[in-house]
Amino acid sequence: MKMAAITVRPPTLKKMEALGFSLMIVAAVLMAAAVWGGPHRFQEDVVLNPGEYYLYTLSGHQWSTVYFSIKSTQPVTVCITDGTGVEMLKSGESPLCFFKAEDTTSIEKIWRFPEKGPLYLVLVPAPGTRQARVSITVKSGLVLW
Repeated sequence: MKMAAITVRPPTLKKMEALGFSLMIVAAVLMAAAVWGGPHRFQEDVVLNPGEYYLYTLSGHQWSTVYFSIKSTQPVTVCITDGTGVEMLKSGESPLCFFKAEDTTSIEKIWRFPEKGPLYLVLVPAPGTRQARVSITVKSGLVLW
């Protein structure tokens, strides 16, 4: 009579295999998220005349952030808003803002998205100002904390 041989691996080897597999899954998910929510950089110099505004679309999710730096020769209002705020701005009203800095000539900010985008970075010259030359730098991407 012949008996079948059953080989049992040591328990520590099974644990190491499970840990390795788990780490591979976590790494794959993080890599996919990094590629999907990859970093973006934008830089531009614009001229704003009285009564005009500048609109830049921000794409992101609740786990992403945007860094922006704005320097202007004249005071401007910086506002981050959604589609409703843009419609208000187009109709001549003041938009509702998730973030707002009024009458500034220089601002540097890291800001976290409160909801899935798109959201809009809006620049409006302060009332009574002359032509404003504005330098804008925007960086956005995924943040995992």
